[in-house]
Amino acid sequence: MAEEEKEEETNEAEAPEQPEQDEAPEQAGPVLTAKEIDKMNVPKLKEAALAYGGKISGVHGMDKTQLIRALKEINDIPLLEAKRTSKIDRSAVKQQIKSLKNIRDQHIEAKDGVQLKRVRRRIKSLRRKLVRTA
Repeated sequence: MAEEEKEEETNEAEAPEQPEQDEAPEQAGPVLTAKEIDKMNVPKLKEAALAYGGKISGVHGMDKTQLIRALKEINDIPLLEAKRTSKIDRSAVKQQIKSLKNIRDQHIEAKDGVQLKRVRRRIKSLRRKLVRTA
């Protein structure tokens, strides 16, 4: 019986060490690629963020873009900001629209239907241009 007690004591001494070793890899979290992170839905992103333990705080209050950013930062993945495809000056286009609206109002008062139609078409095309480049 004394031998059995000694074996139990040695097993008990070893038992606390094993969970500590198991916890260390869990705190490191899974290694994810940029494609994997981008394809995940919000619940999976939250699970992945929670797998990192205390490295990411406020996981449940984050939205998808915040979760993606946090996971990419932890996995040392560079954050690539979306580039605009066109190089138009949005503020200049908005200024053009404002000036065309004033011209439109003048044509309405003058009851000049032909010029009014041209100005309205121009305003509409500029609006579409803004929407496409948004």
